[in-house]
Amino acid sequence: MNKITVFILRIYGLIISALLTLLGFTCGFAPEYGTPRATYEAKGIVMSEADVSPIEGIQAELVNKSDFGTIATAYTDSEGSFFLKGDSFPRNKLHVILTDIDREENGSFIRMEVEADYTNKTFTGSSGNWYRGKAAIDLGIIKMKTKRPAETDTEDSPPE
Repeated sequence: MNKITVFILRIYGLIISALLTLLGFTCGFAPEYGTPRATYEAKGIVMSEADVSPIEGIQAELVNKSDFGTIATAYTDSEGSFFLKGDSFPRNKLHVILTDIDREENGSFIRMEVEADYTNKTFTGSSGNWYRGKAAIDLGIIKMKTKRPAETDTEDSPPE
């Protein structure tokens, strides 16, 4: 290529770049990156169904089953209370999975799943963009069944 053709192509490239930049800034919207999300809170008290006493050391997980992801994990305290807080893609229904992970220390309890329905909950603090806001749910008292000696937890066991 001769020098004049190279010079004309460079000028042409600069003009096109300037026009694209100008058009990009005058489209009327600000670009946003990320995915929609919301903050979910869930709390409850875990008690033994047999003697209605609080159970300490139960693992509570807030799970988004459609994405197969754990949003938050907590453990019950001496009063059986747990509090979960985490961000996830906005959903109406999440699940709290309760698992006895301490073996025989506080007795043995059957793994349990509780639905956390946020359908009618008010989301507060929405940014109006990607962030839907925060919603909280109180699951109240959850009674776990005692495991009989022959019973074992399996991932395929039906939720109670």
